[in-house]
Amino acid sequence: QDKLNAPDDVLEYIASKISSNIRELEGALIRVTAFASLNRQPVDMGLAEIVLKDLIPDDSAPEITANLIMAQTAAYFSLTIDDLCGTSRSRVLVNARQIAMYLCREMTELSLPKIGQTFGGRDHTTVMHADRKVRQLMAERRSIFNQVSELTNRIKLQAKA
Repeated sequence: QDKLNAPDDVLEYIASKISSNIRELEGALIRVTAFASLNRQPVDMGLAEIVLKDLIPDDSAPEITANLIMAQTAAYFSLTIDDLCGTSRSRVLVNARQIAMYLCREMTELSLPKIGQTFGGRDHTTVMHADRKVRQLMAERRSIFNQVSELTNRIKLQAKA
């Protein structure tokens, strides 16, 4: 259909980096050629790397673990990791624990039972409740949204360090 001029090495680069599905592949190619056209630049490897840097998963991306999330959450709320894993139901502790569970759900590939285990042997339904509760609180209260955003940034920064 449309003639998109791109050298073979650029096409191979895009194909090697984006392998999830054909739509993403086509989207990446269009993105590179459109950028080149708009900026009146030739399509080359350098341009492709720059334009696609946010689409291509970074293999050196830091590993975010449940332990890192728990440590950062505990520090943020001036608690200990033992507090997060403990049985106390004080409001501050419950909020911190639920936020940490929510972040584990969002930022790791851990299963619900595994997250529950990490938090002192809790049931997977407890993790589901925490996830739902934090989503609801974030939608209702700006302060919770800001806390979760700040914690997310701290965790990502710490993971890079």
